[in-house]
Amino acid sequence: MVFGVDLTSSPAKPSACLGLDNNAQPTYFGFAAHDDDIISIIEFCSPQVVAIDAPLSLPAGLCCLEENCHCKAESQKKNRQCDRELRRRGIPCYPTTKKTFIKDLIYRGIGLKNRLINTGFEVIEIYPYASLVCLFGKAIPRKTTPQGISFFRQNLAKIIPGLEPYLTMFNHDLCDAAIAAYTGFLYRQGKIDALGNSDEGLIFIPR
Repeated sequence: MVFGVDLTSSPAKPSACLGLDNNAQPTYFGFAAHDDDIISIIEFCSPQVVAIDAPLSLPAGLCCLEENCHCKAESQKKNRQCDRELRRRGIPCYPTTKKTFIKDLIYRGIGLKNRLINTGFEVIEIYPYASLVCLFGKAIPRKTTPQGISFFRQNLAKIIPGLEPYLTMFNHDLCDAAIAAYTGFLYRQGKIDALGNSDEGLIFIPR
């Protein structure tokens, strides 16, 4: 089984979660606000892999993202290698520098990853937009538009047919969680590419 989490930057907005069994059939979907709740659901589902939609590491050389800290990225390009490799493929992604606007999400993602690893789970970082580009090409409408949510639902029904009866209830957050879980499913099958380096942090995308 695999489990996908579309993590938010704060418990104030619940995170979408979705589980798939070894045949890519849905076993769970819903929302959880706090890290403890997310972990409790994951422990109940007991997946082999947890795929999280959030940066789960810092650029090499950084101990934090605080601008008043003297730590410094080893690369002059500052973002992680995996971020740079995504951009070379024409896939934009969020910055992971000290100037980032998603600092809270990065801190939360790293904290959740560490707790899950310490509990014995395998955790991978994924990026739903990159997964969608690899699976369906770059002509992807914005997910917050009616066209975007329709695109999500239609294509999720193709790759995860068991979701079709429920997709009318899915907002774009649950769709992202489903893409995260499906990327984890492909990871389990070995149909995945790893961007970046293992010392700094990897992003996994469909091959």
